[in-house]
Amino acid sequence: MSLLKEELHRLVDALPEQETLAVKRFLEFVLSKANTEDGDWLEADLGGLPPYEWGPEGLPNGKPVRYQPGVGLVVVGGKEA
Repeated sequence: MSLLKEELHRLVDALPEQETLAVKRFLEFVLSKANTEDGDWLEADLGGLPPYEWGPEGLPNGKPVRYQPGVGLVVVGGKEA
């Protein structure tokens, strides 16, 4: 656990009992706002954007990748691909 999260846990543990509900509601609000903003971005219609200008050298060389849940991006064919 990060030091910041450990500090948050310490602060929450030190709260007077009558204040814990207010803190819980605030944290739920922060999380719901973050989730709403993520959803808005994911659902946005970005079809009207112009194509990206790569400059005079064009599209850079790269290696093909695929997304593997729980792992992240994996180079297709291994590191030497």
